[in-house]
Amino acid sequence: MTQAGDIVVVTVDRGQLHRVGWDGSSSLLAAVGGGPNGAAEGADGTIYVAQSGGRPFFSPRRVMPGGIQAVSPDGSFSWVTLDPISPNDLCFGPDGWLYLTDPTEHLMDGRVWRVDVVTGEAQLLAAVDWYTNGIGFGLEDDALYVANTNGRQIVRFPLGPSGLGRPEVAIQMDHGGPDGFAFDTQGNLVIAAPTLDQDADIQTWTLDGKLLDVLPLGPHSVYTNVAISDDRRLVIAASEALEVQVVDNWPSGGLHLHPFRGAPAGSSQGGEHARVT
Repeated sequence: MTQAGDIVVVTVDRGQLHRVGWDGSSSLLAAVGGGPNGAAEGADGTIYVAQSGGRPFFSPRRVMPGGIQAVSPDGSFSWVTLDPISPNDLCFGPDGWLYLTDPTEHLMDGRVWRVDVVTGEAQLLAAVDWYTNGIGFGLEDDALYVANTNGRQIVRFPLGPSGLGRPEVAIQMDHGGPDGFAFDTQGNLVIAAPTLDQDADIQTWTLDGKLLDVLPLGPHSVYTNVAISDDRRLVIAASEALEVQVVDNWPSGGLHLHPFRGAPAGSSQGGEHARVT
């Protein structure tokens, strides 16, 4: 969700960004090509895109390098960095840097970077032997949370002046693989949990590993992300259904994202991106 009060979604297989209104209207924001796989809003309204380049399981196959793109409100765009291989998710941190996950196409390893969106400087913070996916900051600013999709885990990285510390498992899920997620104002994590062999759901967890709630959504296995508004509307990227879905009267509002912490009601809320394919 953006400062303007609408929703921006990426269409990975079409290489596009769309603006979606609460009334169901949709308009093309930008055609960035490749496989845009996540988006985050900057303080000036620029939308930063995790450009995977077009993954092998989409058509056309990888058509451009991976990296981070910056999309202006008028739909024009430019490259911020080409250092990451195939980034899929991103969020701003408390330090003003853009943090992103960068898995390989073989789903067996990944990286975590941060990027200065002004200079384009990219710093590799971690390389791991698991598939990095959703990414975000909770109530505390000294920890970064990353989804390990294949391991069904949310992993916590301590964040200090020298970068990321040793990762630890914060949440171990018993079904579904975490993709995009959003924090609510209570500090709980609301996770989109796509599956391969059963109907997917939305799961709410505490950061000490307690499952609070499971929301079944119907006969689809791929729900890829969530965001939560101030007025307690849960927005869901239902990729397999080709829909953006909304659940009213969610138990809690969404935790404001960086760089909008402390912003007034109506500003961007949890969730690093919303996408449909």
